[in-house]
Amino acid sequence: MQEQPDNQFDGRGSLETLGVDFEAVPSSAWDNIAGMTNEKDLIEKTIVLPLQHPEVAIKHGVVPPKAILLFGPPGTGKTFFAKGIAGRLKWSFVEISPSLLLGEGLEKQALQLKELFERFLGITRSVIFFDEFEELALKPDTASEREKLLSSEMLRQIPRLRGARELLLICATNNIRLLNPALLRPGRFDFVLPVGPLDAESRRAIFQMYLGSMNAGEVDISLVSARTRYYTPADIQAVCSHAAQSAFEKEIAEGVEHKVLTQDLLQAMETHQPATTPELLQEFREDIRGFCRADYCALLLEPDQ
Repeated sequence: MQEQPDNQFDGRGSLETLGVDFEAVPSSAWDNIAGMTNEKDLIEKTIVLPLQHPEVAIKHGVVPPKAILLFGPPGTGKTFFAKGIAGRLKWSFVEISPSLLLGEGLEKQALQLKELFERFLGITRSVIFFDEFEELALKPDTASEREKLLSSEMLRQIPRLRGARELLLICATNNIRLLNPALLRPGRFDFVLPVGPLDAESRRAIFQMYLGSMNAGEVDISLVSARTRYYTPADIQAVCSHAAQSAFEKEIAEGVEHKVLTQDLLQAMETHQPATTPELLQEFREDIRGFCRADYCALLLEPDQ
């Protein structure tokens, strides 16, 4: 039976009429984020704990966060992190796609965005997630008239969530450089956090997680982790799926058991192009220096081991 958040949704029905779905995320979603120790530790201390214990936080002058921005290359797990936070809080997860704003005319789309935020204020114990945030918050000098209106409306609406109770807005972008700089100033997002390529320890943990659900034999985890420097969680999943499918097909064809071994994973890597390139990694490091507002940012700039 799927675990349900222990909450009530005062304005849930009004959002559902707009085609917005509420997802119950199991608390195990947080535990299933393999590796990423520094990121998880920061989120646990600065985001989860103040929201779980708001009275104690306020007593110590710690303001529970209302909005955070995740940035990094595609496939690095930003959506997975957002869902993990919802599961850790035992709150509902509400994902908003930019395609939801399909009203005719520029003003209509901006009004729809405003209406969404008004209805957000009627719900509690929920994580509101905007993916591809750059589509709604482009910098003015590169935006069309429609995009400028949506960006201006977003600037007005995010601060309104400061008065909301038990509500967290999480926005994610693959290209933080495209965002309206006004949105990155204090007063909108409490934290601007990078979610980037995995370090060796995290890659090892993710391989172990996937191998645990496969018919795996002897696998040199250190070797396959070292060979996947630019791999994202999605890349590792794809390689493991490819190796598992290959072993399955061989067993069916030959009638004897086939276990996934080190060479099977290495062979799968030969035909897989990782999502992150050295050029993207360099851009990401520059973005960390320019935009990251967290104590652990320096750790992400250390050379990979």
